[in-house]
Amino acid sequence: MSRTNINFNNKKNELADKIWDIFIENGYENTTLAFIINKLGISKGAFYHYFSSKEECADAAIENRVTLFSEEVVNESTEGLNAIDRLKRILLAGIKINSVNEQNEEINSPSNKIFHQKLMVALIKHFAPIYADIISQGNEEGVFKVKYPLETAEIILTLSHFYMDEDLFKWEKDTMTLKLTAFKEVLMKILDADENTLNFIK
Repeated sequence: MSRTNINFNNKKNELADKIWDIFIENGYENTTLAFIINKLGISKGAFYHYFSSKEECADAAIENRVTLFSEEVVNESTEGLNAIDRLKRILLAGIKINSVNEQNEEINSPSNKIFHQKLMVALIKHFAPIYADIISQGNEEGVFKVKYPLETAEIILTLSHFYMDEDLFKWEKDTMTLKLTAFKEVLMKILDADENTLNFIK
């Protein structure tokens, strides 16, 4: 990749990070391109050099954030471990990072409905191949029996990122333990795993 392309991508990523904060603080629905350009402090010409629409801004901002999130989580999914330990690491890391995310309330606000949907889709598409690799390893090790690892990974991620979203559904905190137990049971069945295999989910 040429230096020009590297500089272009670096600048675009820098702007995308700032745009993420703009959408979080102001709400995707309430934010116009004019507002974004003004907040970024650049000219229209400079802006359109990197982005052609509000939707492209959102996609770039989300892609950056999901990549960052992925790096944090995948660092916990170390190679060399068995499938159960890898699954444990990646699930618990994701739960931990999500639980300390101070922007959850803003992301789940009505003015960020479209932005939140885009984020959910990006997370599922990005992480599904990683989970599928762990599931395939589990098949080889004989701890899982899954015919369709990628599709199964997509289902697991949809369930964990959507149904278990406490802020989105406004679940009562005292119901989350039961929901987590139910999630564990569903996960056990979908992976065709032994009951004790997923005891780390509590």
